[in-house]
Amino acid sequence: MFKLLTMFMALLGMFIEFGRTSGRKLIQPMLMAACLTGTYAVIHVSEEGSVAAGLRAAFLDSETDRLERRRIQEQALMQAELKQFSAASRLIDQLLETMLERAAGSSRVRLNVIHNGVTGLTGTGLLRYDVTNTATAPGRLAGPAVVNQPLSDWSDFLPSLIAGQCSFHRVAELHALALRARFESFGAANLLACPAGDVQGKTVGAVFILWDGNDPVPAGAELKALTVSGQHIGAQIAAVLDLQGPPPWPSGAPSGE
Repeated sequence: MFKLLTMFMALLGMFIEFGRTSGRKLIQPMLMAACLTGTYAVIHVSEEGSVAAGLRAAFLDSETDRLERRRIQEQALMQAELKQFSAASRLIDQLLETMLERAAGSSRVRLNVIHNGVTGLTGTGLLRYDVTNTATAPGRLAGPAVVNQPLSDWSDFLPSLIAGQCSFHRVAELHALALRARFESFGAANLLACPAGDVQGKTVGAVFILWDGNDPVPAGAELKALTVSGQHIGAQIAAVLDLQGPPPWPSGAPSGE
């Protein structure tokens, strides 16, 4: 817009000077009108992205036509965002399936994504998390897809996640009662929490690998290899989340237990 105004002022000065030297009084208002019309057309061409569309919007379209064209453009943009989000979500599902295969004997793998959920009474943003994707072994419960849960649920493993490390826990020993109850509701007895961290070291979520009560739990070298796999899968998921961006719809209300 600043460039357009600069161009307008330059043209205006040139036309006024030309009008003065011409000695004709009527040419100055005509040149002013031509300058304004040209600037008006240039603004619309800049907004529409092409000369033909800009001239049509400037001189032919009514306000209703412009609003309808803008609505169609917004819908097309929304559809493109939905397709991108859906493609990224499918890729995340494939990565979770890979993690489920590597964690032999596990019941499910769940991705939890951190976001700014609500603002507290002090005006400070309170971090929350959503369960966005799940890969489940045949015959096992996937568990509820909850949203806007407090990040304080992760008190047992959040320090390890921030440090970029995986940590193994017994569900019965978790201090967050709501999270423990949720895990126990679909039979989970043990979990490995691994960070979904980007290349800058920022933790954007966590990958939870869960074993039910009768599942064989890894130990020793097997558990160590699984933590390495969890870190690698988490890094890949973080990269996909970075490309995916936020969902093109408003976040839902806090989910109950």
